[in-house]
Amino acid sequence: MVNLDKSSKIGFIGAGKVGGSLAVAMSNAGFPVVAVASRTPASAEAFAARIEGCAAHADIQDTVDSSDMLFVSTSDDAISQVAASVRWQNGKGVAHCSGAASLDVLQTAAQQGASPGAFHPLQAFSSVENGVRSIPGITFGIEGDDDMRGYLGNLARAIGGNPVFLNSEDKPLYHLSGVMMGNLLTCLVGISAEIWEHIGYTRDDGVKALIPMMHAVAYNVETSGIPAAVAGPYPRGDMGTARKHMDALASQHPDLLPLYRELALAGLHLAVEQGLSADGEQEFRQILNDVRQYNDRQ
Repeated sequence: MVNLDKSSKIGFIGAGKVGGSLAVAMSNAGFPVVAVASRTPASAEAFAARIEGCAAHADIQDTVDSSDMLFVSTSDDAISQVAASVRWQNGKGVAHCSGAASLDVLQTAAQQGASPGAFHPLQAFSSVENGVRSIPGITFGIEGDDDMRGYLGNLARAIGGNPVFLNSEDKPLYHLSGVMMGNLLTCLVGISAEIWEHIGYTRDDGVKALIPMMHAVAYNVETSGIPAAVAGPYPRGDMGTARKHMDALASQHPDLLPLYRELALAGLHLAVEQGLSADGEQEFRQILNDVRQYNDRQ
């Protein structure tokens, strides 16, 4: 059990983009971020320099001892090792910032009397500056007992976030949704932009051309929802366009044919929700599944 509130002193273990973004946001909201430790002293110093009253420590134990609430913002694989490397006390709180890991990685801290939690920002962080700006409105995946959930939920709201409370068995699928929207969507942007290299332009040209569409897609999803925001040949029932896509990929970019096909098939039910007929759905499935004719061209 912990008794944490807005006056509780916060420390961070890990001084990367996620930890730095969260710490600055917490400090800006009036939470005292007092200490940080990192395996790289220069990272800890740069982290502390952004926050008034925050001290960089070479020894993790010093950060733990000077804080009431610790956030472990290291890589997922390092969390349990970090938790096992220091001495914990009753009344301390400790939360990791992993989306996939559950509370078991903090077992050592819990066995020594600390209260474990999880506080995961469902966002992609490219830098501390961009990260701080991107926090308002995002979702935080939270685990812990009632007291920890209460504290972390209030903290998420205070920095502009929306808390959701998860069970350990929820974490893999929760994190998977974020990876598909963050990491894999970014990869899809890169892959889509590289298609421009086949029409005489560069990947950067492709990115420049696609960014306005990305903004519009995000706006349409936010304002119209799913499935209304889904556009393109599938909800329109444009069979000929789908065939042209498959033909072009088979002849010019065959390595992308499986990706295009699987994405189209996985999202076809959304076109049906928009009104695509059963016959139209079946015809699209035949076009997308008839891979033999395309494999014969490779």
